[in-house]
Amino acid sequence: MSIALKLFALLVATVANCADAASTNTVVDVPTRGTTVRILHLQPAAPTLNILLLPGGDGFLGIRADGTMTTEVAFCNPAIRNRQAFADHGYAVAAVDGSADGQLFDYADLVEVVRYMQSRNAVPTWILGGSTSTPQSVDFVARAPLANGLGAVFYSSENFSQTQAGLITRPSLVVYHPLDTRNRAASLFNALTAAPGKQLVSLTGGTSNGCAGYHTLNGLNAPFLSAIFSFVDANNLTLTYAALAESSALAVEFYNAALNHYFITHIANEIALLDAGVAIKGWVRTGQSFNVYPSAQGTSSPVCRYYIPPDKGDSHFYGRGTVECDGTGAANPTFVNEDPSFFHVILPSAGNCPGGTIPVYRVFSNRLDANHRYMVSRAVRDTMIAAGWLPEGDGPDLVVMCSPT
Repeated sequence: MSIALKLFALLVATVANCADAASTNTVVDVPTRGTTVRILHLQPAAPTLNILLLPGGDGFLGIRADGTMTTEVAFCNPAIRNRQAFADHGYAVAAVDGSADGQLFDYADLVEVVRYMQSRNAVPTWILGGSTSTPQSVDFVARAPLANGLGAVFYSSENFSQTQAGLITRPSLVVYHPLDTRNRAASLFNALTAAPGKQLVSLTGGTSNGCAGYHTLNGLNAPFLSAIFSFVDANNLTLTYAALAESSALAVEFYNAALNHYFITHIANEIALLDAGVAIKGWVRTGQSFNVYPSAQGTSSPVCRYYIPPDKGDSHFYGRGTVECDGTGAANPTFVNEDPSFFHVILPSAGNCPGGTIPVYRVFSNRLDANHRYMVSRAVRDTMIAAGWLPEGDGPDLVVMCSPT
């Protein structure tokens, strides 16, 4: 279970289903990237798998604390409206809402939702997404660590990345209605060139009335569920459960406006102290974060943390690899090496990060009060450069380290 979940998981409400249902409904605000994403968790007695239901439309369900939902998406979306049927079939369900800061869920949010579900149930996980959530669904299934037991179901597919779809190596089902003029099911199915056991299912009948008609598979609940149960149940047996990025932790970024300094940490106590703002004042989360390994993992490299004394910045520097760490200490004897292995990452090769990782960028303030900032967003990096910070790293894109996804 991730550090963020251990510290901040908030159980908002637990609501019993109707008397004849074999599951319980729980509303949970899952901490992620400085905010929370709300889910409705349906838990059967002995689930065979976890399934994340990703809504289309504007991506928001309006989940209340009592488990009810307020938006049209909640009533029209085929995945969401059948959530109880999935639970009754023995699937542990997470219906995913938007985040508390008003943003649509993204990869980082889904990672934390999967971690939460896997902390409850050590079983394989499936992603059920489509319509306007097709891009997020494809992206997540393509990027999630290969060791994790993961499968995918796409419905009423819309725009997606062909490149990302080609990276998917999971069992994948594509469901659509031939009269749905918005669907790109055939294109997605053909793009799944590396997916084992993929299947394309066309559902006919139903009605064009109400919600988005054929696009939301109106009047087709039974065949929609039948197609999914048949494919998922058969392929779930081929998946070997492994916790998603279980060995990684979230490095959270903070900012101090008075100092104009940035700071990152994955240590639970440090995060709690900074969030409290009592013993250590003036630091707030920026909303930026990235994954790190708390301990050595295969080919990972240690990242040291130096404290830079007040006369040179009253700040911290994170050196990647023993060469940079040793060089930093030799060149700056007054720096304090707080931890030679503060966390671990993968080092880039000529500026390139291997599969299963994403680039981390570093910029230097270029001021007497030295400060560095670390980020996975190229746009944020470019904004910092425009403000006068200096980029550091390897290769044409100046990558300093690689974060596990």
